[in-house]
Amino acid sequence: MKRIVPALVIPLMLCAASPRSAGSASASAGSRDSSAHAADSAAFPSKPDTSSMLRIEETALRFGAGDLREPTGVAVDGRGGVYVTDAMAGKVFRYTPDGASIEFERPPSNAAFYPIDIAVQESYILVLDYSRNAVVRYDAWGSYLDVLLSFGEFDRVRPVSLTGGPGGRLITSDVANHAVVLWTPLLDRELTLGEFGRGPGSFNEPRKAAFLPNQGIVVVESGNGRLQFFSPSGRFERIVQPSPERPFVSPRSVVVDHAGTIFVCDSKKGRISVFTAEGEHVTDIDSCLGEAISPAAAAAGWDGSLYVADLKSRSVLVYRLHYPREK
Repeated sequence: MKRIVPALVIPLMLCAASPRSAGSASASAGSRDSSAHAADSAAFPSKPDTSSMLRIEETALRFGAGDLREPTGVAVDGRGGVYVTDAMAGKVFRYTPDGASIEFERPPSNAAFYPIDIAVQESYILVLDYSRNAVVRYDAWGSYLDVLLSFGEFDRVRPVSLTGGPGGRLITSDVANHAVVLWTPLLDRELTLGEFGRGPGSFNEPRKAAFLPNQGIVVVESGNGRLQFFSPSGRFERIVQPSPERPFVSPRSVVVDHAGTIFVCDSKKGRISVFTAEGEHVTDIDSCLGEAISPAAAAAGWDGSLYVADLKSRSVLVYRLHYPREK
């Protein structure tokens, strides 16, 4: 049954920043046919001014404190609704900006519900249920609708993450099979990227993929500790490896905001690494209000907010992104 209760929402406040953490984070922000070629040639949208400074503001706003045990996935809709999967508790929550929470219905006949990731797709909420190896669909108010996509119908598909994209496309990443799959709006397999390895286009434990502003794809790998960039048609473009002084330890998730800025959540390292759309490192987010974090996932809102599923505080933290053109 759905449950609607008041949510803990603490009023927003500013906090001071340390030189390398988010509070001070000011840095230089810095198929296979003719149709695929056309997709590769699509014009890249205007880029943010990378010669100026991106400022990341910590806030005291958070969602889910007291509700969540293991927040593993987070998504946000156009109205500011925040959706969170709690894998350990087998629950999904929605938090509204006005301070109410909704606990989603459990799928029928599935006592082992294990939701590990979540995406907003138009008016629907898509949840990746690892126990069923399927994507289940809800409405925005938590009512269970159906099984949208059952991966058991496909050979060697066992995803650990789910990303919604433009026009109803989906991306899943598969650690067991070292592959990333792009799905059409009709839920056909459009493209499969990768095989096990360290070379360009190969993967070692791809944990999450995200769409770039030009409809290209960026993938974060836990095993290889790096980012890989692909064109809209799946052509390999480049690898971004963090510096030896600040390597990835166990990156779990990647998200791209409307400006093309890339955020990589590394829960074991306790930080979010921030990159430009070209892969240049900008800064790191490693705390909120003076407390260490363990980020499992993040979602970027159109209002300039970054929502972070934090394993350490068992809540969703909120940061504000201030781009140089903002007044």
